[in-house]
Amino acid sequence: AAWRDGRTGYPVVDAAMRQLRHEGWMHNRGRLLVASFLTKTLYVDWRVGARHFLELLVDGDVANNQLNWQWAAGTGTDTRPHRVLNPTTQARRFDPDGAYVRRWVPELAGLAGRSVHEPWRLARAARAAYDAYPDPIVDLSEGLDRFRRARGRD
Repeated sequence: AAWRDGRTGYPVVDAAMRQLRHEGWMHNRGRLLVASFLTKTLYVDWRVGARHFLELLVDGDVANNQLNWQWAAGTGTDTRPHRVLNPTTQARRFDPDGAYVRRWVPELAGLAGRSVHEPWRLARAARAAYDAYPDPIVDLSEGLDRFRRARGRD
């Protein structure tokens, strides 16, 4: 539910999911990132994400959607099925100034610079000003460990 609602605590993931809900569309990088987060970090079956996308996408195509979700989950024809995208690294690389996050996650709009990508790292007093935004629902390293164990790669 947190993933669907854009309340994971990872701003770039949440921005993409909120854009999907509002516009029925998101950029390919967002699609890759939210699919990796759901299927590899949270280790949720790819069909959950595929179903949700088809409900909301204005450009949804069953074959394209299903195959892309399988690929992102590493269950389709992926040459790197164990690749896990780190949302913080992806945010810094593809939204370096945080404009995308600030547009779709307005409760973080007041954060300057790259701090918008990791609000949980703010000092306690500063973080209190943004308490309407949730803390991460999963630690990325714990999610990665769970994924590797489940895939027999620990």
